[in-house]
Amino acid sequence: MTTKTNGSGPVSGPSLATARPNEKQQRLAAVYDAEVLPVYARRFGQMALRALAGPVTASVLEIGCATGDLTLELARRLPGTGRVTALEASAPMIARADAKRAADPALAGKITLHTTPTPLVPSLVLGDNVVYDACVANLSLTDAPDPRLTATELGQMLRPGGRLIVTVPLRGTWAELLDIYRDVLRENRKPESLAALDDYIASQPEGDTVARWLEGAGLSDVEVTVERWQILFKSAREFFFAPVIDLGPLSRWKQIAGRGDEMQDIFFFMKQAIDAYFAGGVFSVTVVGGCCAGRRPAAAP
Repeated sequence: MTTKTNGSGPVSGPSLATARPNEKQQRLAAVYDAEVLPVYARRFGQMALRALAGPVTASVLEIGCATGDLTLELARRLPGTGRVTALEASAPMIARADAKRAADPALAGKITLHTTPTPLVPSLVLGDNVVYDACVANLSLTDAPDPRLTATELGQMLRPGGRLIVTVPLRGTWAELLDIYRDVLRENRKPESLAALDDYIASQPEGDTVARWLEGAGLSDVEVTVERWQILFKSAREFFFAPVIDLGPLSRWKQIAGRGDEMQDIFFFMKQAIDAYFAGGVFSVTVVGGCCAGRRPAAAP
């Protein structure tokens, strides 16, 4: 393992008309392109595209295409006969991806979209005998109940010599907020919540962890690239109401604090601490992006 660090067919699967997305999926899809993609998801997608650089592949499987931003970029890089098969569990997201596909006739015929069940199991949608030149999982592998098993399944869907590229937020993401969270829990004598917070942080993968998922899938030439960037917020209120937080990790953070008034009190103190620490400035929060790529060994001559 090598580690580098630096600063058109119809939509397949269940009918979009009959899908019953939850409210969070609808809200996230409505703001994703404007609020989440520029500061978060696109940065991970760019890491995936850089990892894919090299000989252009003819067929790509994308896991978790969201609203199709990376899907379109992948399609643009393929030769005339190349195709991208993209899977997404959120019906509102894939509807927006389908609209983007339809708006670009030059790419529409190169992209096939599928809705997929949760947990994500590609073979349930695509079958067991479909293979690809490359598979890209941008911010989706860690949504699987067992990322290691999903990585193994994706590796089996590659042709010999094919590449698997996954991007994940690594441990250290949101670290500034989590440090404040820990201080507030200590000050309020919440040992059970402190233990739950430590477990949450420990569950966030590091680059070596993701590399082991790919190595365990039988892939070779595994390489991890890590990038860090900051997202800036003017206040605690702006931070907690930003869609990348509110519709992302916030619900899990709230579970750590407990329920009802107990949780409300902890988050009130956190907001106070943020605004006190960063009064007159900005609340700068780190994202640690990891991109891991591996190759299925070529068949023996």
